[in-house]
Amino acid sequence: MLGDWYVVEYYASEEEALSYSCMRAVFTEDDHVQAADGSVEWTPGVTMNFTYRFADDPLGETLLGNITWRVDLAAPAHWTHEEKTYDGIYNTYVLDTEYKTWALLLHCAEQDEGARYLSAFVLSRNTTLPKNVMAYLRDKLPRYDVDVKYVFPIPHKNCSSTPASAYDFPMVVELGSKVPRRPKVNYKISSGV
Repeated sequence: MLGDWYVVEYYASEEEALSYSCMRAVFTEDDHVQAADGSVEWTPGVTMNFTYRFADDPLGETLLGNITWRVDLAAPAHWTHEEKTYDGIYNTYVLDTEYKTWALLLHCAEQDEGARYLSAFVLSRNTTLPKNVMAYLRDKLPRYDVDVKYVFPIPHKNCSSTPASAYDFPMVVELGSKVPRRPKVNYKISSGV
């Protein structure tokens, strides 16, 4: 799963009207995951740095994002993520993959109260996949409550050839400041005694 991917089709339960012209992701392995309280746990993880562009953006601005999941080695196809600003847990499942060519991810954000947010990503090492592979992957989605009529292709026309980088961390500007900076990470280290 590590390395560069194109998101060739995308579904999001809350974004049924949005369309993207480009979406790329880079998966890297981590030895630590930030916990919901902001501290760091030394545990296996995987980070997805991604770039995307909205189809109707007249400026064609490329936006950045990232997420780091905790990986339970007893169930390596199920990744979890928690953060302070969200009262719940993000569950991501690798539904199927051929590793060298394609992968299918299902992302479910479950809150303690309210509706869940469901998204799916059809990933490819190239900008397209053969029709038979797309049909195979799309056929898996309805059993997870994904309405395939809202699974949209991402054409990757006029996109930057530079993939998302593992070093594309978000910048923040604190309230009352005009200076951008990278957020600090606090490490929680136990002596094991």
